[in-house]
Amino acid sequence: MKHLPMMLVIASFMALSACAPASGPPAGTGSNTLAVATLQKVNSQAHACWLSDKDFAEYGIVPELDTTSTPRLLIIPRGKPQSLPKAVIVASAGKAQFYGPLSTSPLAGRINGDISRWASGATGC
Repeated sequence: MKHLPMMLVIASFMALSACAPASGPPAGTGSNTLAVATLQKVNSQAHACWLSDKDFAEYGIVPELDTTSTPRLLIIPRGKPQSLPKAVIVASAGKAQFYGPLSTSPLAGRINGDISRWASGATGC
């Protein structure tokens, strides 16, 4: 009986260690992190190039660079942050694509060319 308290302590530690979450990959790794990094490049260039361009005067850019789900950029009517997006840009490692009403507009080719270039690391308007 003299060892019973020590055995209870050991059993408690073993039980608690079984409840601990398994270690996963270190934070900041994986395809989602690469997608966020790609979209950050696109976001920086889109702000620098599109927001000062008359072709995009009607639009604003709202980044959703969430690191736990699908990161995306929303192209919305300027000054109306709650409105439905006119385009949604999503990215993966080194690639970006978009969809929405602007994908069938005269700006579609330019948007696609710009985001493809910027996603691959190029800069400039």
